[in-house]
Amino acid sequence: MNQPIKVGLALSGGGAIGAYQVGVIRALAESGTEIHCIAGASIGALNGAILSSSASLEQGAARMGEIWHHLGTNEVLKFNKSAYLRLLTQYGLAMGLSPLLSKSGTLLGALINGLGIRSFSALQDDESLLSDQPLIELMNQFLDPDALASGTPLYASLYPTEGGFSDIISCALAEFGVGKTQDSEFQLIQALPQTLQREALLASAALPLLFQSRDINGKHYSDGGMGGWATLQGNTPVTPLVDAGCNMVIVTHLSDGSLWDRHHFPDTTVLEIRPQTSLSRNEGVLGGMKDLLGFTAENIDSWIDQGYRDTLAVMARIKAPIQSRQALNTSVSTLENSESYHAQSNALLQSAMARLK
Repeated sequence: MNQPIKVGLALSGGGAIGAYQVGVIRALAESGTEIHCIAGASIGALNGAILSSSASLEQGAARMGEIWHHLGTNEVLKFNKSAYLRLLTQYGLAMGLSPLLSKSGTLLGALINGLGIRSFSALQDDESLLSDQPLIELMNQFLDPDALASGTPLYASLYPTEGGFSDIISCALAEFGVGKTQDSEFQLIQALPQTLQREALLASAALPLLFQSRDINGKHYSDGGMGGWATLQGNTPVTPLVDAGCNMVIVTHLSDGSLWDRHHFPDTTVLEIRPQTSLSRNEGVLGGMKDLLGFTAENIDSWIDQGYRDTLAVMARIKAPIQSRQALNTSVSTLENSESYHAQSNALLQSAMARLK
């Protein structure tokens, strides 16, 4: 007996490149894909919340497109001026630091790569470089809390912070292979009181020192992409989907050549949506940071289109096997119905023969 397919969708983190996921969802909707469970890290958690609170994949794609159009035409990053000035002063001392964290593909990696670890020491753990007020206003405008509470199950990747600067140092050491970060925790959003659901989403995207960490039931959390740095455990949130019973998981990557390994989940069918061409839109030392903070209409439109085309290409490659499996299931069902019909006919014949005796 065939096991019913339960499909999970893992949305990784990556700042403004999260627009790529809009194109992915559009293509999945056009293909008739059904999603039963969602998990997201950082920007992926925010995208996942919009999708979770939508009545269908088609509606989710449309709403995500509307929100990302808003992101491309409005201010979404607002600096805390005092912290910003201190960081600029310290940045002059940090130029020339060896590139770090290049493999992660996360916003944290790009920022440290561009600014250097030392520059962040100008900030204190209890303050942030960026204000999250624009993001809160965006959520108030576009996210229906009631629809989210009753929507598709959504898991958010959360990192148990030890303080902003300590978190960054841990990631750097993990990149050099001389340390490791804690694993991220995965919180089912619908299991939280509504008053904490938005807080958990903000926590998942709270890059250390850039955004304030958030308190969830007495514990402070920051950007979920930091967890299990070596294996990208937190930034590629497949684990909660498998634990929730998903036997097929669609994974979206927001970095060129992500080192996440599907073989860590040998009993799960994994469909990866990987960029077929570079996601980079800027060059130079700060190119990665400009990409990941590049909430411009031009960048967003290009990433949406790239995500759409990449997903169509992947779906085309698996179309034939899926059709073969569907044909096989149809044949099995037809055979079973035929056997049932013949069994019933045989029983009626035997009954009639018995009455003639």
